[in-house]
This record gives sequence, C-alpha cells and structure tokens, in this order.
Amino acid sequence: MTKTFDVLCDGYIATMAIKKDGSENLRIGEIQNRLLFWANQFGATPIDQITPDMVDDALVALGQRGKLQPRRKKASVELSTSLSSATIARYFSELASCFKYAKKQKLVPRTWMPPTRGADLPEQDDPDTRYFDSAQVANLVKIARLLDIHWGRMAALIEMAFCTGLRSGNLKELDWAQVDLNAAVVTVARTKNGDPILAPLSSNARIELEKISGKQGLVFAGKQGNAYHWRKLWDKVTSEAGFVGYNFHLLRHSCGSAMAKAGISQANIMSIMGHRSLQASRRYMHLNVAGKQDVVSRVFG
Repeated sequence: MTKTFDVLCDGYIATMAIKKDGSENLRIGEIQNRLLFWANQFGATPIDQITPDMVDDALVALGQRGKLQPRRKKASVELSTSLSSATIARYFSELASCFKYAKKQKLVPRTWMPPTRGADLPEQDDPDTRYFDSAQVANLVKIARLLDIHWGRMAALIEMAFCTGLRSGNLKELDWAQVDLNAAVVTVARTKNGDPILAPLSSNARIELEKISGKQGLVFAGKQGNAYHWRKLWDKVTSEAGFVGYNFHLLRHSCGSAMAKAGISQANIMSIMGHRSLQASRRYMHLNVAGKQDVVSRVFG
C-alpha cells in the first residue's frame, strides 16, 4: 500500500532536521514551512496518485496566497505582497526533493515518474515576457530544420508542442499508434483511470510529422527506438534564435497564451491543454482582450 503524502512529508522533515555530520540543520524551519504548504494541499492523498495538474493548481494557489508574516506562538498573517518566481521555485524544489526521497526509499514503484516532472513551474515574474509568439515559433522551426542534421525530428517536435501544449513527458512517450494524421489529432492517455487528451494538430505540425519516415514505435525516438533526449539540440536551436535560457516547457505556456490572445474561451483552452481545473488555465486569461471586447460589444454595442 502506497504511503500518503502527509506521512511522507512528516518523515522527510524529520530526516532533514540533522545533517549528515551530526550538526543541526539551520534551514529546517524554512524547509518545514515550505513542505507544510504542500502537506496542506495534498494531505492524505497517496503519493503515486498526485498528478501534475494537482501540482499546477497548488502552484497557482501559492502565487495567489502571497507572502506570510510569521508571529510568535500565533498563526502567520497573510500579506498583500505577492511571492516572487524565485520563491515559488524554492517551494517547488522542496517538493521535488521530497518525491526524490520517496523514490530513494522505494515508497513508490521504480518506474514511477514524480508529478513535478510535468508541472507548470512559473518561469519569471512577468508571465507575458517570455512566451513565444507564432512568428518566433516559425523562426525556431526554420533554425531547427537547418541545425538538426542527425535526428531530423526537431521541427516536428516544436510545431507539435506549440499547437497542442502537450508536456515533454507526453511527447517523449507518444507512439505513432496514437497519431491520426488523416484526422489531424493525437490521443494521449492522461492517467490509468483518467480520460484521454484529444489534441488537434495544426496544419504545420501535420506537415512536419508527415516528413518523418518509418512511422512505427515512438514518434520522437532516437536511433535505438528509445525516447530521444533533445535538451542539447533545443538549447542549440534557441540560442541561435536569440532565446538563450528559454526551456522547452515554455512552448506549452506559449500554446495557452496564443489561444488566449486569439480570444479562445477558458473552457476550450482547458480542453485542448488537458487542464482539469480553472486555476491552471487562468494564468493566460488576462491576455484574452479580444474575448473581453466581444462580450462588451454584445452587451453594450
């Protein structure tokens, strides 16, 4: 029987109280405060049932909560000052370390992938400054065609990540059996018990996928048929395009941002990107100016 997150959290905090050299860990207070936030979010949920969407929702809630002012022998007071992306990243890192400990102690199956791998960690304080737009993605694709000498699938990967908003983990596991080029749609299983994600393909993504030969096994496989690790190639392409330090996951955020700017409803964004809650897609809705203008025009003329 899989341990629950609150039990994992308590045990992990206890192990962190003393360093390996026997000295007291002076950071234990910070670690405990951050992990208690996650314990309040996930509580008695079994470790292996915590999903990336649940982590996403918790990150949004953390950002909305703001800073806390600690008080002696009293509950902390919530301040109006918002948390920085760096602070949220530290909370996220603490959670990832907790899951790593669970795997080390064999509390989860060996093949289990922690939900932090696919969560939408905020990249910067201004959420609108680092999204790719359609023109920038087109440039990335052109550069990928030029620099991807050996693999030959980077252009298709970029187009597909941008138009579907699929996480890198989903793309690495994607099999050709899940791709219907005639219908221009891919089917991705969410979880063992969850509903599948139906992700429509753009015409550009479909064209790039059709260029790939040998449509069997993993779509984005390497020479041996295993999942290809594209990090170095991605870094090379983005550096040449002038986007040094932009990680691959930003294509998912860029998908949501592009749809919001085009006036797509929050419900449709949730459906396309596989969000299960309003919180996860809410981060893009401030960009939906066209949708707001349409509402005002209908009501007030």
